[in-house]
Amino acid sequence: MRSGGEGTSNGKKRNHEQSIVSKIALSIKSQDGDEVYYHFPRDKRLQHLFSFYCKQKRLNYDAIAFVYNGRRVKASNTPLEMEMEDGDWIDAMMHQDGGGYGLVIT
Repeated sequence: MRSGGEGTSNGKKRNHEQSIVSKIALSIKSQDGDEVYYHFPRDKRLQHLFSFYCKQKRLNYDAIAFVYNGRRVKASNTPLEMEMEDGDWIDAMMHQDGGGYGLVIT
């Protein structure tokens, strides 16, 4: 016989969040149109995904900016914090320095 409304046979309460799907389907799109698909835990820091992506693509992690819905994604964010949904994608952009004028003297 169980006491309390929710619980398991061993007497522990079931965590409502554990019943939610724990992984999300995400993709990372590069500037050249390449898209890589992943299943990633909703509560894990995106740094792990970004590092893995850069290793797969042989990219320098520090040279890439990851952008979701027009906002730069911090490596410490999780998909849950960013309110990401199944099928969402993250853009991988190369950092660009400069943007100023160049002076050419002939």
